[in-house]
Amino acid sequence: MKTVLPAVLLTLAALSTTLASPSALAGADGTTRIDNITLGVIDLTPGDGAPAGYTLGYAESRLLTYLNTVNNGGSYTQTSVFPAPYGAGQAQLPANAGPGTAVASTAGGIGNLTSSAAADATLGTGNYLGAEGTQQLSLTLAPHSLLTVGGDLFTQVRRTLDPGVQYALFGWASVFITDADGTTTSLLTRESALNTWDPLATLAERQERFLLAFANPGDSALLLNLRFLALTDITVSPVPLLGGVAPVPEPGTYALLLSGLLLTGTLARRRAAGGQRPIRRPC
Repeated sequence: MKTVLPAVLLTLAALSTTLASPSALAGADGTTRIDNITLGVIDLTPGDGAPAGYTLGYAESRLLTYLNTVNNGGSYTQTSVFPAPYGAGQAQLPANAGPGTAVASTAGGIGNLTSSAAADATLGTGNYLGAEGTQQLSLTLAPHSLLTVGGDLFTQVRRTLDPGVQYALFGWASVFITDADGTTTSLLTRESALNTWDPLATLAERQERFLLAFANPGDSALLLNLRFLALTDITVSPVPLLGGVAPVPEPGTYALLLSGLLLTGTLARRRAAGGQRPIRRPC
């Protein structure tokens, strides 16, 4: 018993630290990123003597941040930046806009978008903030050519379990290729979300290397649109008074609950909590 007890205490201490917070500060934060984009082409008919390839056309980017504090008697603030084609840029909430931070940026080139946001309970129940980076470009794909688009994407959202507060977070990365008529599309979307109906989750993330392809098997050149989107959104949601989630105990309380094997039933009852996942805010 003398040997086992210290090990148990260390385990409970480690568990308490883990439950306390996935990040350094109380509140919520998220980051969505698309980068290291490469374009390639494959000749579908290498024996016909006609070269495969593509030609880049126009490009436009928009970087957007937004903050809504209307439910606290505040206002809606939005900042938009339109970088030069294939150029770098950044949009950031003004320091005097209200609680929380939001930044959308591009390093220039193709893709290379990042959106990030952070907030705590001072944002106010029912209020939200976020950041969005988009880029759209056109290209002409030669006949009998296969376009490939590869890169890296990352989405992560985190929150602490603050008594009386719920944070709903949404990180979304998307890449899609479509023809000029919008009839054929090659699409990739990835998301990380922390919802109010799973109130004990504190971290969601995705990270991967992706590859999309779009073929032009015809005898004529094909006009395509390529679009990238990186979105991060945080909402402070109300805690239901009836049938909802009770305030989350302190980490030390969790240790006591675990030692008495009482936590399992409590967690099961809390799964009944409702709520809605944040959706993309109107621009």
